[in-house]
Amino acid sequence: MNKIILIVLVGLLCLILGAGAGFWYKTLQVSPQIEKTAAIMKALSSKTVLSTVAYGKVSKIEGRDITLAYNGDSIKISMAANSPVYSFVNDSAGKPVQKKVDLREIKIGDNLNITIKLLPDGQIQGQSALILLSNKNNL
Repeated sequence: MNKIILIVLVGLLCLILGAGAGFWYKTLQVSPQIEKTAAIMKALSSKTVLSTVAYGKVSKIEGRDITLAYNGDSIKISMAANSPVYSFVNDSAGKPVQKKVDLREIKIGDNLNITIKLLPDGQIQGQSALILLSNKNNL
């Protein structure tokens, strides 16, 4: 009877140690997807990639943070402190011209192009914004 109990205890101990070793081994492995993501982040935060552009309709504004939405996706972008904002106004001849405006000119519902940069820490930072013309402006 003691031999049976001893065999069962040794078997359970082996099972527990094997499961623990398996979990430990799995945590040491880096998944291929994580490696790909790290490589993409490194490339996009490179000094050779100056910027890229995010487009969408403004759905939320919190201080310098602007949330853009487009086709069911959304992205929150923190604008840099010195980031310029441009809009279009009519000149004296009635033609639209680009003009530098204040960040406070951006309103919910505006269509924007925001030039963004992926920072080395993985954060997205807005470098500049362009308030796009909409049909309601009749420009």
